[in-house]
Amino acid sequence: MIQICDYLALPNGFCILEKRMVDVALRRGVSDLTIDKWKKAFLIKSEIENKIKQSIYSLLPNIIENTFS
Repeated sequence: MIQICDYLALPNGFCILEKRMVDVALRRGVSDLTIDKWKKAFLIKSEIENKIKQSIYSLLPNIIENTFS
């Protein structure tokens, strides 16, 4: 859960996982483990969404604005 929270946030607010992943990859680079870590993050996100019966993105304020800015 903590990892997903980290993946959902940028300094200016919430964003989709993909934007945060690209942000980190551009700043720190990628390794042989990067893709596996990303797949695991999407799996955890899916598990959370199955439990709450909705998209996790629907719970986060300003996510659309922050994702596309």
